[in-house]
Amino acid sequence: MGTGEGLIGRQEPLRLLEGLLADARQGRGSAAALTGSPGTGKSAVLRALAASAAGAGATVLGACATEAESDLPLGVVGQLLSGAAGPGTASGGSGAGARPEALYEALRALGGRRPLVVTVDDVHHTDEQSARCLLYLCGRLAATGVLLVLAGRPQTAPSLPLAEVLGHPRCVPLPLRTLSEDEAADFLRAAPAAMDAAAARRLAPDWHRFTGGNPRLLHGLLADHRDCGPVRPARPIAGTAFRRAVADCLRGAEDPVRSAAQALAVLADQVTLTLLARFLGVPERAVVPRLAALEATGLLDAGRLRHRGVSAAVLESLTAEESARLHARAAGVLHDHGAEPSAVAAHLVAAEAARTTDGATGDTPVWAVPVLAEAARHAMPAGQARRAAEFLRTAHRLPDGGQRPDGMLATLARAEWESDPASVIRHLSALERDLAARAPDDPWWTEGAAQLLWHGRYETVARGAADAGDGPRAREVRTALGHLYPGAGRDGTAPEPDAVERVLVSVVHALAPPPSVPALLVALSYAGETERAARWRELTDGAEPAEATTVARQAVAAAVAAVLHVRTGSHGTGAAHAARALALMTPAAWGVAVGMPLAAGVRAATALRAHDEAARLLRVPVPDALFRTRPGLHYLLARGGHLLAAGRARSALADFHACRDLLAEWGERTRGGLDWRTPADEALRRLGHTPDGDPVAVLTRAERRVAMLAAAGCTNRAIAARLYVTTSTVEQHLTHVYRKLRVRSRGDLVRLVGTRPAGPGDLRPEPV
Repeated sequence: MGTGEGLIGRQEPLRLLEGLLADARQGRGSAAALTGSPGTGKSAVLRALAASAAGAGATVLGACATEAESDLPLGVVGQLLSGAAGPGTASGGSGAGARPEALYEALRALGGRRPLVVTVDDVHHTDEQSARCLLYLCGRLAATGVLLVLAGRPQTAPSLPLAEVLGHPRCVPLPLRTLSEDEAADFLRAAPAAMDAAAARRLAPDWHRFTGGNPRLLHGLLADHRDCGPVRPARPIAGTAFRRAVADCLRGAEDPVRSAAQALAVLADQVTLTLLARFLGVPERAVVPRLAALEATGLLDAGRLRHRGVSAAVLESLTAEESARLHARAAGVLHDHGAEPSAVAAHLVAAEAARTTDGATGDTPVWAVPVLAEAARHAMPAGQARRAAEFLRTAHRLPDGGQRPDGMLATLARAEWESDPASVIRHLSALERDLAARAPDDPWWTEGAAQLLWHGRYETVARGAADAGDGPRAREVRTALGHLYPGAGRDGTAPEPDAVERVLVSVVHALAPPPSVPALLVALSYAGETERAARWRELTDGAEPAEATTVARQAVAAAVAAVLHVRTGSHGTGAAHAARALALMTPAAWGVAVGMPLAAGVRAATALRAHDEAARLLRVPVPDALFRTRPGLHYLLARGGHLLAAGRARSALADFHACRDLLAEWGERTRGGLDWRTPADEALRRLGHTPDGDPVAVLTRAERRVAMLAAAGCTNRAIAARLYVTTSTVEQHLTHVYRKLRVRSRGDLVRLVGTRPAGPGDLRPEPV
């Protein structure tokens, strides 16, 4: 701290000390007790007095007591007389040096016509024997030319020898206080290269409120302000220097006061006088002087830490072990006091995080896991999915003592999907096992089913869906399964728009898991119900406040908007929504639903002739399960459209025929949104064929596989091995192929279908 700003507001105590120094020159010794909270400038006053005294020809002896040497006998006396010759020089804890009169005799030997100034900084750390020597000296100052100045913090219960020194009749009390607002302005103006008078006056009110007028905190704030150059903020910033100043003030405080500050920082907004007393394990009346000490330091305002910057500095000063212990203590006190589960859970999370950092372990109360689970259930409807996931991750790490609530894994998966979608992937195998062990009418079954459908693991869901009840959640799962995976549904057909809309009602009003929402909205769109889908998109977008919307929900809303805009011809807007959807979530987090934003983005880019962008989107990795889903159909159509526009008609035709095969397998008719025939006809024309001349259009999927392999020169036995069927099955298929295509030999078959490109499903083996 510079000399100028260090003495702002300290001129009066310094003037009184210089008056006592003048008395010492006349042979009238005296003592002064300079007391003040940490950071209020005691050391600065001592330095100024020492400089003034030395300049006036006085002899100056100084010592600084430390907590580390508070048990070292005569440690302070040894500092005072270090290097001074004469009897009574204290250097140990026995013999002449241990006598109370040792310091007095040594000072008399040093004295003469020159006055003598003796200063002891941080006197509250003085060892007991040195305190007895100071007490002996105080009683005999009148006949000496010695000025004894003791600087220290106010103490609630100082040790007996030191208490007698500070309360001695010859010891003049000089208390220091924090700066006023006007003095804070003078401080800012006096600091080296700080600011002009106008800026100091303008900033002083905010800076004074931010620091409580504590000079050490003001100095830290000023250092952070300088570091923000060249463009400095108008409002105070609690940067590194400020937080270090807070930590220094706490180190200089008594242990009970420091503990009170830590309790206030940990309890934060939940703090009350009663809770604080229970946390500290003392009566309420014992808390009041600790709060008064913090307020005198400038760290407290209206019974709480002054602002979040002070709280952060206090928490940063804790070790991991201390943090774990204090947060666990806070959780226990709040739980016993009947606090909200979320408040208790937050401290349980913080305690476990600190233990993980430190590698320590601690006792976990039996109520911890149920409280964390309950807090997560409350957080989800409030849009606090990230917080809920944090609560549940902590609950899974803690021993439960047989108190683990049912369905916690499914709730964790849902919370993580909302807050960090990619993190759900690590729970999928466990979710499958959990789902297989539950009855379909179990509410947690439907909760986990949505996540598995989203990530392409539909087999377990399909097995249970057939036996599920008829509740709203079960209907939602079946509807989503029937739309997303038509081949795995109960009847293999897509749900009608009215059924889809009924499910959307349950989704919005029952807060059902969100993964099926986009599929259902797209189902409405591609069923020709674009206006209805747009209306529901607006409703689901507005079902919760914007500030509560998670990244996952934003991504889903963007993907649905992209599909709807592209479907209605607004390609530029659709492309922007698709880009936003893919930026908000990684392809892995999207699961099979990645087909929605990718298909919309590719279709929009193709329409806008941005072929490089379409090709880039098609390089995004997609899961294999996508091609068993309805989004996979749209992806194939979009990819075929791009390939056709890029002049790759043969590859495009393969994608269009793959769409045809999937629709045929699912027993669905072609609708407007899934029109593969028109682009396939165009691809055939570009290949030199008439649209009606597609040679294998009349064949079933199994027959097409056999025909393509036979035309490629494979024997019946090779075809059977390739498709995992019997040779007789191959022969039956070939008989049907010959009859339908009106050919008599393999040569005719080669001439007829040899120019047709194979689709991705043509040569795929039958499932075993």
